[in-house]
Parts: sequence; structure tokens; C-alpha cells
Amino acid sequence: MQLRPVLTAVVAATLLTGCGSADEPAAEAAEGTTAGAFPVTIEHTFGSTTIEQQPERVVVLGWSGQDVLYALGVEPVGMPSYPYGGGDDGVLPWNDEYYDPEVTTLLDTADGPPLEQIAALRPDVILAPYEGFDEGVYDDLSGIAPTVAYPGEPWTTPWREQTTMIGEALGKADEAEQLVADTEAQVAAVAAEHPEFQGLDFAYTSLGAEALYLYLPTDPRVQLIEDLGLTVAPSVEELGADSEGTFYAQLSLEQAPAIESDLLIGFTDGLSAEEALTSDLYAGVPAIERDAAVVMDDQTVAAAASSVSVLAIPYVLDQLVDGLADAAAHAGA
Repeated sequence: MQLRPVLTAVVAATLLTGCGSADEPAAEAAEGTTAGAFPVTIEHTFGSTTIEQQPERVVVLGWSGQDVLYALGVEPVGMPSYPYGGGDDGVLPWNDEYYDPEVTTLLDTADGPPLEQIAALRPDVILAPYEGFDEGVYDDLSGIAPTVAYPGEPWTTPWREQTTMIGEALGKADEAEQLVADTEAQVAAVAAEHPEFQGLDFAYTSLGAEALYLYLPTDPRVQLIEDLGLTVAPSVEELGADSEGTFYAQLSLEQAPAIESDLLIGFTDGLSAEEALTSDLYAGVPAIERDAAVVMDDQTVAAAASSVSVLAIPYVLDQLVDGLADAAAHAGA
């Protein structure tokens, strides 16, 4: 695969400065690496990627991939900056205890992966299992280092699969499986503490001043709520049937009352939570009328709910479950 011309020179320069001597001893396997884990081939939407040996310099792209790295004891050399939900430094709060600015470069990915900056980091592998870039960008990234893209459709990788893909790429498959099991146990414990969630359905939304979005069952944040014992409301599938999005449907504001569900979960956009709950725009939504809605205007909580990872899930459950329980008490009102 060929890189675009501007990037080719950067890659050539970084390869010249970054490659060690052939006489240098091979790096020892990282702690926790499964013996014989490499080479490993990982399937994804653009084919497959083979990682020949234990990667030491890892760049991660997309939502929440760095969470898995940190949970596995690996510090990335590059990861996205998060202006939405992150602190003044662009780091999400559940990453604060792990992030070291001397080790990890924050990448501005608002306009897509910054190819030249990534190339300058001399990664051994680029991991992007929860992303949405196209094949042209994938080809460019693959020209820098072996790149593991997302499986299936953009922005729909379940958190369990993201965790196991990254674990496999790092030679830490067993540790990744344990992370999944431990996180599932945490979620199951919360579900057991709230049997009132059973039998209720829900809709997950973004309530904007000018736009209304409905998240579909393919979205990991919806799947997390299902793991708590709730089910997706039939109205979600009906309203999203003709959606062009892989994980969301955009509705007209006039369609808001058609979102029929026992519970409503929503982020706000351009509105405070109080404004959304009391506005004429959304006053006709059945769950809002019954006071059975959890509406969030805290960007950090919204970012945690959207990240859906082994580190973000405990954080968001602490923030969300009490509100869900209160909303459940009004579901039949």
C-alpha cells in the first residue's frame, strides 16, 4: 500500500531515525504476555492485519481504546485528545491516574487521524477497533504501521470485542478475557441490585436545541443499558428503521412524542437538562411527561456513557444508576 505523497517523506525519516541496529538484542516480552502469542492475525472490516512480534510503541485511535491499554498495563505513545468530556488537558478523568504526558502524545483527531503526527511517533502498531475511518485512511495508517481497524460497521464495536481485540494485538488475550469477565460481574451486580429494571423498556437519545438523535441497538451505550436488564423500546426500531446511520437515527423535532418508552435516557446538546425537560420541544415525550427520564448535561458523564469500556463502565454506572432507579419508579405513572 502506498502512502499519500506528503506523508511518505515523514515516514521515511522516522523509519531512518527509529529503527535500531540489527545487532541490538530483541526486547523481552512485556509482563503478562502470553508465550507464543505472536505472530497474531486479527480480522477487521478491511481484511486482516498480522502483528509479527510484541508491539512496544502503540498508537490507539477512536473512542476508549486507551482505556483497554491502561487496564492491561500498557501506556500508548499516542492517543486521542478529548475536548468533549476531558479535562483542560483533554484527558478523560478515568484516565488521569494512568496518563503520563512524557510518554503519551495527545492527538487532535477532530478532522480524522493526524497522519504525519502519528508517523512521527514511530508506532509498532496502530489499534483502532472502535473507529469509523474509511479505507483510504486505513491504507495510509497501514503504511505507517500494522493497523487493526474496527470490525463490521463504523462506531459499533461492542466493548467486549474491543477489549479482546486489543488484548490479542498486545499478546495479552488471557488478561483481556479476565477484564471482560470482571467488568461483566460488576454490571451483573448492579443489575441484581435493581430488579425493578426487569421488564422495562427504554430509549437512548440526544436531545438538542436544533436536532434530535435516537441511538439504535447497534450502539454500545444502548447495549450497556440492556445488560442492566432493560430492553430497547419497540418505538426505537420503528423510528430508526430507515436510518442511514450505523448506530443512530436523526429524527425531526416534531417526532419527539413518538419516542414511546418506559424510560428515556438522554444527553443534551445546546440545552441544560432542565431546559430539555421543560421545553416545548420535548414536553410531549411520554417518559418526560411521567418524570421517567434521565437527562444528562454534564459532558464528562456523557463522555463516559459514550465510551463504554472496562474503565468507563464503572464510572458511568456510579453516575447513572441512581437516576435510572428513580426514573423506573415513575415508569408506570
